[in-house]
Amino acid sequence: MLASLWSFFASERELPPTPPSVKIIGVRIPADGSPAHLLSLTTIGDSRAADGFLFHVPDLRAYWNTELSWRYRDILRLDLLEHDDIPRSHHLRQRHDLKNLLLSQPKSHEQLFRLRQRYLLDQQYHVLPQQYLSCTGTYYVYYSYNQDALPKNQFVPAWICDNGDGLHQHHGDVFLVKMAPHEYEYDNGGHGQNRWAAYEDILPLFLDLLAEGPGHQKRKVYHF
Repeated sequence: MLASLWSFFASERELPPTPPSVKIIGVRIPADGSPAHLLSLTTIGDSRAADGFLFHVPDLRAYWNTELSWRYRDILRLDLLEHDDIPRSHHLRQRHDLKNLLLSQPKSHEQLFRLRQRYLLDQQYHVLPQQYLSCTGTYYVYYSYNQDALPKNQFVPAWICDNGDGLHQHHGDVFLVKMAPHEYEYDNGGHGQNRWAAYEDILPLFLDLLAEGPGHQKRKVYHF
């Protein structure tokens, strides 16, 4: 949520190049209680919310009814891992990467703003059981917090997020998308200065994991 607050101050910042639109397979968790399912999503360039550091994001406007619901969107980073010793080392590596980025060549206001967005996100880590290891990777959970226009979604599995009375209240349909292993790619054939999200399709097996959960594996949450 803190990252989403930063995004409201971005309207006057310089705009990066628009990445090409891509089609990806994501997951939809409907607010009406119907089963979660895979669906095709198309990305669009939109840098006005907490996901602005991705530069092109899944277009969910058709599911959230109003432009305000689309603007009032937020994301949660979800890392599904193979080994229990990875989460803390992964988090510390992210902090080290951020420090190196900030101390490297001078950054524009836009670049600094996007770094804040990326590294101020709440992050959750789960270790997966053997049967779901093909689902390891980094996911983003998309939700709207426009409670005036959308019903509260009571069907998001608790292992992903407790949709109680806390900060992360999901309203309307909730979506998940998966990042490619390298997460970002550069413009200009890999030689440019701007990085945007690299996605990959979510596997059908993920729906079983969504329903069953990672079992006894403990959720770990780290904050910067």
